[in-house]
Amino acid sequence: MSHANNISVSVPAVAVLLLTLLLKPGAAWSISLGQLDNFEDGTFQGWRMGFNATTLSHQQNIADGGPAGAGDSFLQLVADGTAVAGGRLTVFNPLLWGGDFTAAGVTAIAMDLKNISSSETLNLRLAVNGGFRDASFNIVGGVFVTAASISLASGSDWTRVVFSLKPEDLVVPADVGRSSNVLGNDVQATLSHVQEVRLLNSAIPDWDGLPVVATLGVDNIHALPLPPALVLFGSGLMMLLATRRKRTLKAA
Repeated sequence: MSHANNISVSVPAVAVLLLTLLLKPGAAWSISLGQLDNFEDGTFQGWRMGFNATTLSHQQNIADGGPAGAGDSFLQLVADGTAVAGGRLTVFNPLLWGGDFTAAGVTAIAMDLKNISSSETLNLRLAVNGGFRDASFNIVGGVFVTAASISLASGSDWTRVVFSLKPEDLVVPADVGRSSNVLGNDVQATLSHVQEVRLLNSAIPDWDGLPVVATLGVDNIHALPLPPALVLFGSGLMMLLATRRKRTLKAA
């Protein structure tokens, strides 16, 4: 077998390229208005509870039972309440949901959630990490989380929720955990250089989330431009359109 297109690249050169991308805010991230994760491709679409085999075993793409009913896939997350990997109901996307939210016009993220837990009420928040160091190595931006949580009772049905990403609706977490090195208070800079979006369960605004024994269904994560109040007003129509689109794809 011939390999006419072999390209030789040194390891140091690759390392320099990756380092350049990581240090340049927004280079590897490109949030877009209307961006949608519906998990119909059978994958996690970049969302994960951690980076090891333990946390990956706590999430699953379920091929049936989403908001649109039979044949609608969704992401299922399971937390076991321990103090180690997999104990917290926290899921994040470190690459595909980053970028300049301000320039893209994204002011809210909507999603369908279902608390599958038998007894635990969940208090869900959205958080963003936009901390980076400028040319003078000063910390710009930081870690922010929604001040208000969305409460889902155990055994809830699928519920369409909207997390506002307007600056006035975000606060610095009480505990930023491992991200304390990027703690800052410039929310505008953060929204212009988001490097990670995460969904977490916590009664107070924090970053890591709290250990809990619970199961959560997630679907139709959607980047939106409208103020949350207007999004809620139109969410029924959007849900209907999404349902029809999925059924059309299934029938094709």
